[in-house]
Amino acid sequence: MSTPTILVLGSTGLMGREVIRSLNERGVTPRVLVRDPSRLRPTDEVEVHRGDLRDPAALEAAMRGVDVVFHISPHEADEVALAQTVIAATERAHARLVFAGIHIDAPNRLAKWAMRTVYGRLLPRYRGKIAIGHLVETSNTNPVMLGVGNFMQCDEVLLDVIRDGKFVLPTHPKGLNRVDLKDLGDIAANVLLDPGTPAGAYPVCGPRSLTGKECADTWSDALGTPVEYVGDDDEAIDTALTAHLTGYRLDDWKSSFRALRGFAVKTKQSELDATTRLLGRPPTDFTEFVRRVVAEHGLALATKTGADGIPAASRTEGALR
Repeated sequence: MSTPTILVLGSTGLMGREVIRSLNERGVTPRVLVRDPSRLRPTDEVEVHRGDLRDPAALEAAMRGVDVVFHISPHEADEVALAQTVIAATERAHARLVFAGIHIDAPNRLAKWAMRTVYGRLLPRYRGKIAIGHLVETSNTNPVMLGVGNFMQCDEVLLDVIRDGKFVLPTHPKGLNRVDLKDLGDIAANVLLDPGTPAGAYPVCGPRSLTGKECADTWSDALGTPVEYVGDDDEAIDTALTAHLTGYRLDDWKSSFRALRGFAVKTKQSELDATTRLLGRPPTDFTEFVRRVVAEHGLALATKTGADGIPAASRTEGALR
């Protein structure tokens, strides 16, 4: 079977980069549409098309001969219009659309409408993203929708805040399911390369739900220095996000971070089983993710001598190898 021609949109974002990584690891060179190719990583093996979703001619050129398109809604004020543009272009190209983002699923149309309405009122900032999921679902693109929630990589964006001893991601007392974007990249690559994947919605989840304190304690153990959970402090949240994000993305993150305190996102066995099937292995645990980030960034660990006389940093570094 020949390798499909793949277009990855959002290729310079956190999620798009993981999709490219996973495709490259399989020897596949996807096509990308980017305004500024310098934002691509030096290691990315891609076929570059210059332009963006607001440039109809550039999008049409990038779509030419494409079999399957990967799309994630960008943090933009006109995100719904941009999604409509992508859907229309994908339909004209007779290609498949693989979408990763918020998708409201329920047993029937009435229940889906009711849930979209309720979540839209609870999360007004995410009404556009909820609408996009519905647009993709009802499109003529043989769509595959990967329903995702909170990413572990949010921590990596705020890594210096964590190293300073504060964990600002709010969670409900019953926990929040968290997904490693590397897992999502592998799942997306599996689907993009398999035209036999049935159309429909597929939940993507991590192996367990975590409270903010559990996340903070995991970072504390890996770094060898105290990390305090401060996710109930709006000022701490806003200060951390404002220092790292700008524009519409900043507003989106502020809104979603605060909303997370009001929702318990439990890990369902059925969703975990579905994720494992799509991934071909169990999803990455948060502890494994944290250790990987510590190793990749070469973070200096606090030196504390334990009862055995061995510096804590030495023991942790050995565990990460």
